[in-house]
Amino acid sequence: MSDVREVFITKEVAEKLNLNPSYIIRLAKKINLTASEMREAGTRNYLFSETAIEKLRKAKTQK
Repeated sequence: MSDVREVFITKEVAEKLNLNPSYIIRLAKKINLTASEMREAGTRNYLFSETAIEKLRKAKTQK
């Protein structure tokens, strides 16, 4: 069972990483996050795991 405190919506991830929500989605798709790391939760809104956030943080710093 997953802990909901470890799941974040697009806006929360964008605030954590200080990036635009649209860019978060594009970057996540570019680095091919798995279904267990990211999933769609509505129109232009996704759910992200803590693992996904770490991968996004690393991808952001590599730019």
